[in-house]
Amino acid sequence: MPTPKIGPLTPWMYGMHPLIVALALVTAAPATAHVRAAEPDPMAGLQSLLARGAGATTEFYGSASTDLTRQVRLSNGRRTYIGSGMELRGTGKVKLGRAGVIASEHVRRLSIGNKQLVVDEAAKDPYFAGVLRTVGTLRTVSVGGWQYQLAPRAKAWTRTGRASGAAAAYGDQFVNVLEPATLRTLLSAKSRKSVAPWAKDRTTGRRQRIYTLTGTITLKELYRVSPSFREAAGTSHLGTSEVTWTYMYDDRGWPYRVGWRFYAHPRPKVPGLGADRILRAYLATQYRSWDKPMAITAPRATPGRGLEVDDLSDVLSAPARRR
Repeated sequence: MPTPKIGPLTPWMYGMHPLIVALALVTAAPATAHVRAAEPDPMAGLQSLLARGAGATTEFYGSASTDLTRQVRLSNGRRTYIGSGMELRGTGKVKLGRAGVIASEHVRRLSIGNKQLVVDEAAKDPYFAGVLRTVGTLRTVSVGGWQYQLAPRAKAWTRTGRASGAAAAYGDQFVNVLEPATLRTLLSAKSRKSVAPWAKDRTTGRRQRIYTLTGTITLKELYRVSPSFREAAGTSHLGTSEVTWTYMYDDRGWPYRVGWRFYAHPRPKVPGLGADRILRAYLATQYRSWDKPMAITAPRATPGRGLEVDDLSDVLSAPARRR
């Protein structure tokens, strides 16, 4: 903190005890010192939300680039390579209990660029065949120990099986900062920090200050500390891959945004996710309206089998790849 600029001693200070003069000078220091000392505690902020069973609305967006490529001839006669990737975005809700997320809802819209490459690969790879079935709008709800799914182009909900309350929201989003153990691990890691100036949120209109932390974590470590990631990954064989995470919280210590990013580097070699099926990926989730009531209910549904590939984490446990 920069040293506050203090002017010369005023006449009433002469002859006073040095300690009294020092206290007077501290009292006269700019208010910025108090603001910095009152920096929010994100762990305490999460605990307060868990204690009162708060809920929030979510918005998310992300993409994933596959290793599928093809050489094509351009109109000018030159040849180039094209690739295929997925883009997803959507909205949702989360409801908290004392230990974490007890219910969640996820409305996901997936599109594929250069889709024909995925269509051709699906003939021999069940993972990409599963991806094709999720193109469009997929709705998922996890509540009361069950998971429900309304697949793209389906007309009725299916109860797909037992699942935690976090299952719907934490398959695309790997990093669940609403779990105390996961957040504690991120906060204890070596990370970069920045603080934004006070500003008004364009959606809620609330004046706020946002704090940002950025670091890395291996998928193995995430699997060890995060119950929701263990459930989503479906396997402990995660190699040496790591993700870069970013966590943003507001001046109350409440979660504001969380994101993860993965990139397969050729040197040093970091394999892509799912036997190189996904080479680059990111996903970010925005949380809003923590101070409003939230309820998530189960839809009317019949028991049945859900989609085999319904989120990004499914690539981690994809079957062996045929080359």
